Amino acid sequence: MCDCYEAKCRKCDATVPVHIADFCMGREDIDLFCGRHLPERDVVVYELVSEAYSPPPDGKGDPWYHDPPKGWRMGVRYLAPPPQSYGLAAVTPNTGSDYVAEHRSRTGARRHFTESCDKPRRTLLGAIQDAAAAVDRRLADADSDRYGLKAFLEQDRRLFAALKQQTDLRLRAQGIALRLPLLKELRESGRLLSVVLIGSLCSRDFVPGLSDMDLWVLARGLKPGLKVENVSARGLDLEVNLVCRNPGFLSRMLRARNPVDLVALRYGEALFGRGAMRALGRKTRSLRASEKTRAAWMTSSARWLSRAVEQYLNPSCAHCFFGALYHASRDLLRAHIVGAGGDLTEGFEVEEAAQARWPDLAERFGRIRCARANWETYKFVEFESRLGIEGPLGGLLTDLEEIARPIYRVYGLKLPRFATLLREYVAARKARGFSVFIVDPDRQEILVGYRTPRDKLRLSKRRIKKTPKRRGYFMRASAAAQSMFPKNALM
Repeated sequence: MCDCYEAKCRKCDATVPVHIADFCMGREDIDLFCGRHLPERDVVVYELVSEAYSPPPDGKGDPWYHDPPKGWRMGVRYLAPPPQSYGLAAVTPNTGSDYVAEHRSRTGARRHFTESCDKPRRTLLGAIQDAAAAVDRRLADADSDRYGLKAFLEQDRRLFAALKQQTDLRLRAQGIALRLPLLKELRESGRLLSVVLIGSLCSRDFVPGLSDMDLWVLARGLKPGLKVENVSARGLDLEVNLVCRNPGFLSRMLRARNPVDLVALRYGEALFGRGAMRALGRKTRSLRASEKTRAAWMTSSARWLSRAVEQYLNPSCAHCFFGALYHASRDLLRAHIVGAGGDLTEGFEVEEAAQARWPDLAERFGRIRCARANWETYKFVEFESRLGIEGPLGGLLTDLEEIARPIYRVYGLKLPRFATLLREYVAARKARGFSVFIVDPDRQEILVGYRTPRDKLRLSKRRIKKTPKRRGYFMRASAAAQSMFPKNALM
């Protein structure tokens, strides 16, 4: 028996789920902290590293656990020494998700351990390697007829293998960045001001084999835009996206509340020019998301939504399909959060904020995140065109559609059901395949390219019907919105 309960953060009213092993300590012997109020010393910081949505391998049980999302953190401070037999893991998060932990001692020393191996190590990478080895040993010792246990251990093995690659890449990020030809030239000329790690690798949503590295670059005289570099050296085969900015262009983007730049300044990890980033952070601390931010996310989500449908109907790249599913659903929810009075969100905050207000949408987003993290387990047959939405991949596309429909309805548009729309083209126009599917909310239309029985390509437009728009929805300072998304709560 263990002591499991919900406790309040010592600094605020946020609650954290707590598990005290075998009642080995009293509740009065610990202080608890939420992720926004973690002390720098004398605390054990836990971070969840597996997806909250975990479908059971044996097909039994509830597949949706309402755990905090991946990336969520909490802190435990021991006011009395924990029992030696339990060590630092005497008090842990009461969740079904895997975690990594960092012990911040009173002297400033750091030690790391995991749920699978509680032996403290000096580096996070070392702790993850120990955990992976422990899972491999358990998997080798498991009885062959215990299918459920072996399936869970296989899932843990994939998790820690991915964490190992992600952690190793984060440690090498600075060296990779500064060896890129463009950044090397800018640094040698003295024009480079700052290099910031952004995107999935920074927010710990990185998926090996699927994700790439994103860098935000600020330099004098640098032409704004997106540049792509490929790194193939020292065991790496990685695509690096450079979001290029110069000071003048950055000022215009910040006035326009461009989400890419706002997220980079608030959530990015400086790899070069930390002083410049701190100065920018102080100047832009008061900037909040606006109608322009929401509109930018709606536009980007429409592009990703279109790509996801096209990759489903004409599969040519598993990376593109799962990436488009994730980015479309994430940007839709971020726009929805801003529209409801919230601020910028990144990483686990997107799912956490959605779960607080729209649990049905958060659940569908959780399914998409879980599928993306385990994309290699799906059968993705390339160059096999489809005429309808079916199967596991079709279910994921339906999840994305069910996220998009209520959000589009808020802004006065009735997005048609994709399965119904495709059936109409097959039945009425005898479509034998689809080549183009573009959702354009600005023009309120869907562009569909299809192949006729005579193997000719046709292009048609389908209007997106209007529906009554919710008045005063965007940035409405209602009591409900303020309680759900208080000012700076998600900063």
